[in-house]
Amino acid sequence: MIEPVAHVGHWAINLLYVAPLVVAVGVLGWQSMKDRRAIKQSGEPAARRPPTDPPPA
Repeated sequence: MIEPVAHVGHWAINLLYVAPLVVAVGVLGWQSMKDRRAIKQSGEPAARRPPTDPPPA
């Protein structure tokens, strides 16, 4: 019973190093979603929106 607890402790320490990255990606994703929603609701012309397809080569 002691071994699983020890392994969970190692994982928990490693997750502390990844937590700031997860938070940063989450905040950026949330802001992007809010921006897209605001553009849709404002009715901006399509010319002001960023292009969805890459320019031709």
